[in-house]
Amino acid sequence: MPVGNLAAMAVAYASNGIDMGCLEKQAKSLVRYSVRGTGNRMKQMPITQGAYPRKTESALMRAQVFISKIDDPAIATVLTLACVSILEDVSYTRKDGQFLRWDPQSGRVVSPKLDKGPLPTVREALGKRLSEIIADVPILERTYAGHIPTLVNGSSLNELKKLQANSIDAVVTSPPYANRYDYTRTYALELEYLGYGHEQLKALRQSLLSATVENGSKRTSIEKDYGEDSLAREAFRMADEQPALQEILGNLTEQAHELSNRNVIRLVKNYFTEMAVVVRELGRVVRPGGNVFMVNDNVRYHGEEVPVDLILSDFAEQSGFRCQTIRMLERGKGNSSQQMGRFGRHEIRKCVYHWEKPDG
Repeated sequence: MPVGNLAAMAVAYASNGIDMGCLEKQAKSLVRYSVRGTGNRMKQMPITQGAYPRKTESALMRAQVFISKIDDPAIATVLTLACVSILEDVSYTRKDGQFLRWDPQSGRVVSPKLDKGPLPTVREALGKRLSEIIADVPILERTYAGHIPTLVNGSSLNELKKLQANSIDAVVTSPPYANRYDYTRTYALELEYLGYGHEQLKALRQSLLSATVENGSKRTSIEKDYGEDSLAREAFRMADEQPALQEILGNLTEQAHELSNRNVIRLVKNYFTEMAVVVRELGRVVRPGGNVFMVNDNVRYHGEEVPVDLILSDFAEQSGFRCQTIRMLERGKGNSSQQMGRFGRHEIRKCVYHWEKPDG
């Protein structure tokens, strides 16, 4: 997600000799400039329409104009992160798992209602956030100085295949879970501020690893991208022949008429098909002796628990890894409120997997 890349790049800049005098000066100027006069209206998407009071929207747009005139990429990136980080605070919305909750102050008819009370102004929220960032810079320099990472903005399905074989020592990752959470919706305000429009947001949603009921199959496009390379075909075989996965898909298909959304079946199938490609690629790019650490949740649909940890670890072992451990958090998570009503509360495993590629 672009929001994560922005945060990582801001931390990298702040850790490696950012001009503090310039940052403090520009931060003060940004706050002053943002509240002068009237700014342009945001080109809001349907899912963000009415998210801000008019004065707040104007101040945010003026802040964007101010930052666009800064030549120093380090200063511009840090100030952009500051603006992005306050959007929820100054809006009528709040992130709530799969979606944004709305305060009726926005003019929307909503249920359940969210009461955010009086919203802070951009001057208040941005001034406070910039003070926090400036205070954090010395800590970041002591902790992370010395290396600006290479950040790749794109889907793992497209970017992993560009890496050389046996080139990575370790992977630490928490991929999207197969839980229907749509991060393009929960982060819609932030993506909009970074320049995403309605069509771009839909394209981003489809390009990400399939984890929502709206995602269509990428199997054909993946096959086309890999061409004569057998990796994708090997990955598809792993998914198509995985016993637990196929049993779950069969059970869900038999009960399709009872599902609240039949596209859940497609979600589960697409998720594991794509994750099989990702895991197969990890088996290619991680060098012997290297390690993969992955955080992921199991999920439950229509009373059917999907053992994500066991299925993905099976993929890993077929891709050249040894599954060293699957560590379960002491307290898992519950199934959705809709499922609790019918099937009762059932705690689902939330785990950290450790896969090691044998050395020699």
